[in-house]
Amino acid sequence: MKKKIYVLILGPILTLLSCGQNSFEKEINGKWYGLENDGFTRMYFHPDSLIFMEGNTQTVKWTADESKIEFDYIAQWPYQTFEKDSTKTMFMEYFLSKNNNTLSFNKINDSTIDRNFNLLRAENYFDFLSKKSGVKFTLPNDTKVERIGLSSEYGLKIFIGTINNKSAIVSEYGNGLDSIKYDIIKFKQNLNPLDEHHQLKLESDIHLRVFADKSISDEDIQKLIQRITQSDLKKVFRIYETNNYYNFETLAGKEIKTIANKTSYEKP
Repeated sequence: MKKKIYVLILGPILTLLSCGQNSFEKEINGKWYGLENDGFTRMYFHPDSLIFMEGNTQTVKWTADESKIEFDYIAQWPYQTFEKDSTKTMFMEYFLSKNNNTLSFNKINDSTIDRNFNLLRAENYFDFLSKKSGVKFTLPNDTKVERIGLSSEYGLKIFIGTINNKSAIVSEYGNGLDSIKYDIIKFKQNLNPLDEHHQLKLESDIHLRVFADKSISDEDIQKLIQRITQSDLKKVFRIYETNNYYNFETLAGKEIKTIANKTSYEKP
C-alpha cells in the first residue's frame, strides 16, 4: 500500500516539473555546438539552467518564446572580470530548423558578438563531428591510449565511416581523399602564420586527426592515406573514444605508421 501511495505522490511532482517550461523551451532543450568554430561555442539547455561554454563556463537561468532566447551572464571580455556590474542580459532572436537540429541566431544585443552564428544539436563532441561531416562513425575505445600532445589548432580532421550505409572518407572541408593535398594547403593557409616562428611551429606541429569507425583497422587507415608524402604531413593520429568532450587538447589519439612518417619508425 505504501508503495502505491508513493507512486501517486511522485506522479504529480514529475508532471509539475515537466510543465515548468513552455513548448518553445522544451523544443530547445539539449546540447548545442557551434558550427562555425568547431564546437568551441557550446550551449547546454536544461529545464532549470543553461550551461554556456566559450573559453569559460557559466551556468545561468534562461527563458525563451517563439522567437527570442534571453538569459543573464557575466561579461568576461576583455578583462576576465567577475564583478557584479559586469552582469549583462543577452537577447538573441533565433530560428529553429524544421528537424529541430539546427539553432540559428541573429539580432543579438551583445556588442561583443559581431556576427550571426549557428548551433548544431548533438549528444557530445564526437556526435557533433559526425553530424557536421555527414559521416557516421563509432570510435574505438582503449583506456591505454594517451592524449595527443599537439594543439588541435594544427590538426586537420579526416572522417572515415559510412554515408547512407556506404563507405566514405571525408575531410573537415567536406572533400574526399583525392583532394587531401589541396585540403592540406588550404588548412595551412587558414592558419596564416604571422612570422617565421609561427611558420616553423606550423610545420612541426601540423598533423592529421583521423576519426575512423572502430570497424576500420589501423592497416586499412594506412592504405587509405598512403598518398600523403613527407612534404605534406609527417604525423597522423587515430582518435579514440574519451569522456572529456570539452577540452580538444585532451582527445585520446594513437600515432599510426604511414608513408609520411615510416622512416621515423625504422631502425637504422
